Amino acid sequence: MTVVVMGAGVVGSTTAYMLTRAGLDVTVIDRQDRPGMETSFANGGLMNPSDSGPWNSPGTVKNLGNMLFDDYSPLKIRPSAIPSMIGWGLRFLANSTPRMHKANMIANIRLAQLSLETLRAIRAEEGLTYDQTVRGTMRMFPPDGRMSEFVQMCREMEEWGVVFDTLDKGQILEKEPCVAPVIDRYIGAVLFPDDESGDAHKFTNEIARVAQASGATFLMGTEVIDIVRESATKISHIHTTKGEIQANAFVLSLGSYSPKFSSRLGIHLPIIPVKGHSITVPLNGWQGGPTRPILDDGLHAMITPMGDRLRMGGRAEFAGYNTAVDIKEGLRVLNNGFKMLPELKNHMNADSGLNWSGLRAMTPGGPPVIGPTRYSNLFLNTGHGPLGWTMACGSARITTDYITQGHVTTEAVAPEYYAL
Repeated sequence: MTVVVMGAGVVGSTTAYMLTRAGLDVTVIDRQDRPGMETSFANGGLMNPSDSGPWNSPGTVKNLGNMLFDDYSPLKIRPSAIPSMIGWGLRFLANSTPRMHKANMIANIRLAQLSLETLRAIRAEEGLTYDQTVRGTMRMFPPDGRMSEFVQMCREMEEWGVVFDTLDKGQILEKEPCVAPVIDRYIGAVLFPDDESGDAHKFTNEIARVAQASGATFLMGTEVIDIVRESATKISHIHTTKGEIQANAFVLSLGSYSPKFSSRLGIHLPIIPVKGHSITVPLNGWQGGPTRPILDDGLHAMITPMGDRLRMGGRAEFAGYNTAVDIKEGLRVLNNGFKMLPELKNHMNADSGLNWSGLRAMTPGGPPVIGPTRYSNLFLNTGHGPLGWTMACGSARITTDYITQGHVTTEAVAPEYYAL
């Protein structure tokens, strides 16, 4: 059986690996010159089931003004993006009720945990290295009262297998002495010991490498132009910049760009792009940084160790398909990193940092869209939002089940949450 996977990001490349291991003849198509060059290139690096709570928590309606007018809002709406997100936005708000938010959170947790379990098995079998850390993540809180609210959400997640510990200031310093100069900024922290992190770009290239070693073909520098129907229920082939490519089955895994192709087939994916920013800086031999990702809940900022580098990330914004690197936003991310880790200033040259932005493919509720379509040989694996890497291996496993078995074989997920 031949399968074409459209997209060589972390989701598409992992899907190709799983399909190849299942004995299928797989071809991956991507417009970039190597895998993982878009959204997977410099994301936050977190693989964290602990962050499964969707962004539209109850009370989101009250924060709309901040999203539009507050330059420090963790989720920013650019006025230029409003016309394209009205329908999506109404569904986003509809999913912010306590009942819907909890249901979506549980769906995210189940998929994220399946994914992490699958990743660990793949890593052990293939010997993958990608600057990973397996020491959990730590979220630190200023004395603004939000920590108690967050801990309550953690207790809800705990019912579904998310392990956490609360830390006081002394325990924070035991785990991460690097924050000693600013420890008075925090009242406490929550540690998630099962979380992991690493370089998603390196992982994507590693998983693509082992997929190719197992027989997959990666056609890089090849752009999808159109998905062509044979009938009302079957795809014939895809038209690319390098000609027509036929297969028995097709997987659409183009992230934020998936709706541009699915809509031509009458499949209207509830996905819009959300822009994320990061700064990656070399450590120049300095060993005084964090040993696991640390997050500042007040600044909405994070620092992730990646071998001889640190990656810092900040807020997200609805800005349409604008992928331009924003120098001002990059400086904001860097300055927040300095607030969390003041010593970093003495060990880096700001000019050597990589300032990056990329688009997350967001659904209104949070869970991605995975599975079959009205076309018998077209499958979806897209819309993972900020949890693309966290969910990549689990999503690939589910997609492979649908293509090879016709249904999901694991009881770890509830497939209806990921359907159109």
